Amino acid sequence: MDYTNIKCAILGSTGSVGTQAIDALTELGANITMLAAGKSFEKLLEQTKLCSPEIVATSDEACGEKLRAALAHTDIKIYSGKDAICRAIYDCDAKLIVHSISGMAGLPAALAAAETGARIAMANKEALIAAGHLIYARLEKSGGELIPVDSEHSAIFQCLCAQGAAHPSRQADSSRVRRILLTASGGPFFGWSSEQLDTVTPEMALAHPTWKMGPKITIDCATLMNKGFELIEACRLFGVDSDKVEVLVHRQSIIHSMVEYIDTSVIAQLSYPDMRDCVRFALTYPDRAPAGSPPLDFAKVGTLTFHEPDNEAFPLLNLARETWRRGGTAPASLIAADEEAVDAFLKAKIGFGDIARVVIAAMEKCPVYEADSEDPIYKAENEARIITNEIINKYAK
Repeated sequence: MDYTNIKCAILGSTGSVGTQAIDALTELGANITMLAAGKSFEKLLEQTKLCSPEIVATSDEACGEKLRAALAHTDIKIYSGKDAICRAIYDCDAKLIVHSISGMAGLPAALAAAETGARIAMANKEALIAAGHLIYARLEKSGGELIPVDSEHSAIFQCLCAQGAAHPSRQADSSRVRRILLTASGGPFFGWSSEQLDTVTPEMALAHPTWKMGPKITIDCATLMNKGFELIEACRLFGVDSDKVEVLVHRQSIIHSMVEYIDTSVIAQLSYPDMRDCVRFALTYPDRAPAGSPPLDFAKVGTLTFHEPDNEAFPLLNLARETWRRGGTAPASLIAADEEAVDAFLKAKIGFGDIARVVIAAMEKCPVYEADSEDPIYKAENEARIITNEIINKYAK
């Protein structure tokens, strides 16, 4: 298939996933018509010269002014400021929008993208976790669709294709599914006790054994909070109850997730870990394009192992399950509490073990509202940040 006429936008282009998305789409020959990022002027300028988009958007005014000066000799439109990325989404006419803005900051862009009728290749889990129902309501109205880019959820999506659903996300017949088996690398501290985890430094926690990611998500992987977020994300994406989602620690990161059907047959998706494969699939689905990455060599892989997660040493995984059951704005509060706790850890205000203690304590105090629009979600998020920082101050070194 010829992908050169498909207009693509990349939100969060200077981040890890965004950078890999440029690699994957460039390899396919897709037309990258819009790039959007935050304050990374040098990297965004470099990407602009590489991709020659029609539009470049930045949420930072100073970055925007620098871009206008550097690109004054071109016809590239520069959008800057608080609402710049959303305005660019509406104006760029992209058929594929790769959303890799991290955190709750990506929610407005997710809602805007859902209104355009485009296919969203979704790598921002926070927007789905906090407001997935609002995003899907907009997709239904616009005729757009969403395909997950997280390696685990891309794997689940592909496994669910085996049941013959026209579009597995949300529309899958979950009555045929017995379990979704969500795999986790276990992070750098697999097998560590709670006492050992209290000795972890930011430098130690940032050394993920498999994936190269930004600092926030790397710390979340080390606490297993990221896997808790992915559990909620799976419930949002595939319309299943949390009781149907189980987490397995799989150290080799070759099986990216599995689906067990009611006849006990298990279908798994396997590959070497490479986010470019997930972006490529999101663009080409239901087709597949040849990949530049090496094929899986089972003889070299050898043994695949599985372990149950240690919920005592890593309690945030169970907290995520409980949060999903609480419903409403609770998932948004969890995201905000975790963001504040991780930031405090990276700034050496609290210890690694304190991340879980702070988030758990915060969630006990956070009120839950009905999430029938963006307003209560943002309200809950802001309140959670205030509550969490009050708790952080008590734990601060």
